[in-house]
Amino acid sequence: MRRLTTMWGAFRSIGRAATAPRSSAPNARPAGAGVYSGWIGPDGRVEEAPGTAVHVTLLARFAETTKDGFFAMGAVRYVDASDHVSLELMGQHPGALRNAIEALTRRWAHLADVDVEFLPTSEVLRASSAEVRQALGRRLQASQSDVRTQSR
Repeated sequence: MRRLTTMWGAFRSIGRAATAPRSSAPNARPAGAGVYSGWIGPDGRVEEAPGTAVHVTLLARFAETTKDGFFAMGAVRYVDASDHVSLELMGQHPGALRNAIEALTRRWAHLADVDVEFLPTSEVLRASSAEVRQALGRRLQASQSDVRTQSR
């Protein structure tokens, strides 16, 4: 009986992730409400998707056919487990850094457990939301300084 209860709980979590509302500012949800995942597009819009799937329409909106190409445009993939969030992005892409900082500021500011994986190096940063925001801000400033230096 216990296995059946656990299995139904897992199905409910999957169902919540699959039917979660898609919007730019998803509502906060109670702890233990399941795992949500999705993408923050290069334009900053949040799209929730079941599992780690990329919606075909989302890629089409940006005229992109691959996940790698979508990352290269500045997209950020996230997995939100209510008490922990994981972000995945191209390491120095200014748009991805800005979108990640914005999401950590608005959506996940309260979290003490955040990890960010920078592609393609697979460098991982694990810290609180505030510490991650500061580190991403430093990366953004450095990348913007590099761009200004190169344009001279």
